[in-house]
Amino acid sequence: MNRFFEYFPSTYLTVNSIIYCLLAFLFVVDTNTLFSDLGILPQEQAGLTELRAMYVGLMAAIGLFSILAVLFRQLQLSAIAFGFISNSCLAGARSYGIFIAGVSSELMEDLLMTEILSALLALIALYCSIKGSDSVE
Repeated sequence: MNRFFEYFPSTYLTVNSIIYCLLAFLFVVDTNTLFSDLGILPQEQAGLTELRAMYVGLMAAIGLFSILAVLFRQLQLSAIAFGFISNSCLAGARSYGIFIAGVSSELMEDLLMTEILSALLALIALYCSIKGSDSVE
């Protein structure tokens, strides 16, 4: 069980970084398809630049921060906490849109389930990270 506590936080961050970097890459190479699947194609070219900045920029930053946290152990706890906070906030905002505003699609529902699962995995990684650091002392 100690190995689980030791390796799960790094595993979570590694998988998280791969997913976010892959999504950022996909939004670069096939922007229009992904944005149209989400129902958010802008009417102006400037809107597309803003969407790329938010989706590509933030996803790449989250992915790179997760990679750095795997490489530099002192960043691990903050990266896992950030993973929990960001996925919880994304799930909360998406839930509002789906359940309160009544706007949804199959892709949005899949993203919501992914965000909830990722937030739960971040909680487990957070627990493992704290438990693992307690056993070292």
